Amino acid sequence: MWDLDVNCMYVPLNVGKHWISMCVNFVTRSIEVFDCGGLRHPGAVEPFVVLIPRIVKAVQSSKSRQYHVKQYTVSYASMPFLLNKSSSDCGVYALKHIECHLLGLDFSLVNDNNIREARQKIAYDLWEAAIDLVLIERMAKFTPPITISSALVELE
Repeated sequence: MWDLDVNCMYVPLNVGKHWISMCVNFVTRSIEVFDCGGLRHPGAVEPFVVLIPRIVKAVQSSKSRQYHVKQYTVSYASMPFLLNKSSSDCGVYALKHIECHLLGLDFSLVNDNNIREARQKIAYDLWEAAIDLVLIERMAKFTPPITISSALVELE
């Protein structure tokens, strides 16, 4: 259940040719945005602010349909000045900001001095997963869960 079993959801988001990430908190009804460039992206974030509460209400069990649709608040995490000078590592920054937030670490740990190693580590982890025989076997046997499908869900 949203805001009971799942407290928050992390979202990497492409904004033009730039990657940012967000933490959607279902308990506090807020969205925290992480952008290594320190910029604001209201056009990209605004749809989440409006739609997420409506989606959460639509997927609630019938017992908790009293959920009130209210827009989420948005805040932008403070970032060090002139981060990501090369501007080609914004995707790595977006993933590392999610990791730092999730683990409660300070964002200053991810900086231009260590982002190259972070990029290489992410690439290696993906490569390692791609050749993992156990993971390949599990993925080959995966069947999606049976879902209850219905016609359109009306969002108020």
